[in-house]
Amino acid sequence: MKDTNQSIEILVIEDNLGDYLLVEDYLFEKFSTSKIRHCKSFSESAELAAEHSVFSVILLDLVLLDFQKEELVEKVQAIFKDTPIVVLTGYTDLNLARSLIAEGVSDFLIKDEINPELLYRTIVYAIERENFIIGLENSKNTYQNLFNFSPQPMWLYDNDSLAFLDVNEAAIHKYGYSKDEFLKMTLRDIRPKSEIELLDKSLGDRADVKKSFYAGIFQHLLKSGEIINVEIYSRFIDYNSLKATLVLANDITEKLQYINVIENQNDKLRKIAWSQSHETRAPLARFMGLLSLLQIDTNASEETKFLFQQLKVSANELDDIIRRMVMESATINLKSD
Repeated sequence: MKDTNQSIEILVIEDNLGDYLLVEDYLFEKFSTSKIRHCKSFSESAELAAEHSVFSVILLDLVLLDFQKEELVEKVQAIFKDTPIVVLTGYTDLNLARSLIAEGVSDFLIKDEINPELLYRTIVYAIERENFIIGLENSKNTYQNLFNFSPQPMWLYDNDSLAFLDVNEAAIHKYGYSKDEFLKMTLRDIRPKSEIELLDKSLGDRADVKKSFYAGIFQHLLKSGEIINVEIYSRFIDYNSLKATLVLANDITEKLQYINVIENQNDKLRKIAWSQSHETRAPLARFMGLLSLLQIDTNASEETKFLFQQLKVSANELDDIIRRMVMESATINLKSD
C-alpha cells in the first residue's frame, strides 16, 4: 500500500527505545506527514495529557515500569477518553487479548509480527472504527433529543409483546402515567375496552401488508379515565436488537369537537336556506301574483296609484333580497382542516 498524506497525531507509549525506533520508522513510511509523540511511561503520558490529550491513535506497550496490562490500559483509557488504543506487546496471550478488546481496545499486535503494512492497516481501521462509533453515538443523541423534547407524545413499543420500551415527557404529561408505570404497561392498557378488537385488527392488518409506516385515528384512555381521540403516526424501527415501533400521537379531541360544531352550523345554514327558498318565498310569490292581477281604477286618485306602485316595487325588492340570501346560503359550507 502506498504512503498516505493523511496527517494524524500518534502517541507511542513504549519504554524500550529500540522498539520505539522501529515503530517510528514504520509509521513514517506510511504516515510521512503525521506528528508522532513518544512517552516512556504512563506517568509521562499523564503529564502530556494535561497539556495535550487529543490524539488520533495511541500505540501502547502493554508492560511499562510503572503499570502493566489491564491496569495500564484502564488508566490510559481514563485520561485519553475516546482515543483508539492499539496494544503492542511481546506476549502471545490470547485470553488477555480478548479481555482487553472486550474492554474497548481497538487491536492487539505482537511486536515480532509487526510490519509497516500491518501497522498501517491497524491504525486506519482503529481510527475509522472510532469515527464510526462516534457517528453512531451522535446519531443516537440526536434521535434521543428529538424523542425526549418533542412537544407531541411519543413512545416505542415491542412489536411482539406490545410492551412500552420508552416514552417521552410529553406522553407522561398527557396520559398521566409515570415513566415507570408506562414501562410496566402495554398498548392495550391505554385503549378503552371497546377499542381492543380494533387495535388487534389494525396490528394484524399492518403485519399482513408489511407496511413500515402507518397512520390512523383511534381512542385512547388516560389514567384519569378520560377518553381522547388521537391521530397516530408510527414506523417500524430496530431498537436494541428488538423489532419495535416508534409512535407519535396527536390529541385531536378538541379538533373533532370543533368539526362537529361546524357541521351543526352547516346543517342549520342549510335549513335556513331551505326555509328561505320554500317557506318564505312561496307566500311572497303568491302575493306578487295577486298584485299583478289587481287592476287599479283609472279614476283612482294619484295617491292611490302611487301607493299601489310602491307596493309592487317593495315586493320585487323583497323577492330579490330573498333570492340573494338563498344563493349565498347555498355557497356556505364551513369545514375545519
